[in-house]
Amino acid sequence: MNGPCMEVVTYRIANPETADVQRRAARDLAKGLPGFVGWVPLSGAQDRTERVDIVTWASLEDARNAAALVGGSPDFAGFRESISELVGMAHFSAETRPQVAMAAAEGMEIGRFHLKPGVSEDDMRKAHERMVAQHLSRLPGWRGQRLVRLQDGSFLDLAFADSQESAIRICDSWQGNPDCAAFLALIEPAGIEFGQVI
Repeated sequence: MNGPCMEVVTYRIANPETADVQRRAARDLAKGLPGFVGWVPLSGAQDRTERVDIVTWASLEDARNAAALVGGSPDFAGFRESISELVGMAHFSAETRPQVAMAAAEGMEIGRFHLKPGVSEDDMRKAHERMVAQHLSRLPGWRGQRLVRLQDGSFLDLAFADSQESAIRICDSWQGNPDCAAFLALIEPAGIEFGQVI
């Protein structure tokens, strides 16, 4: 399975208040794991002891590595103990690219560029996908990446992160990385800006 992986975990808990605290703590810890993209916590509309967590990872490998940590690390012991019954866990690939959910105080990098003469959009997109899959999506704080084609023929590379500081750090990581160099060899940068969701 290539590309983003959706991990769907269904379970029951005994004490909703305690489980809420432990789930928030587990989500905060998961944010620092390689390949973490997002975590949507769901509780039963009629029975709050029913839970579903939909966690998006950059790849199936990242999802499996994280599952091993959550299942055995002492850091996640409180979360594991709050679960009274694990109903099921499965991994899925999305037929469309998963949405990037952004919250206040999270960060963004906006890079504008043109294609170099003779470079096709298809070649640029393949290089961009490889750079994201092999490097950027594995960095702490990375939340997602999108390309935008503008009316004048230029492009935007939108990179989403858990903070503006992370967005800057991730951008700095391009230097010396071969996948980033391969992408940069196809484009003419026209500007870069960083921002924060408000």
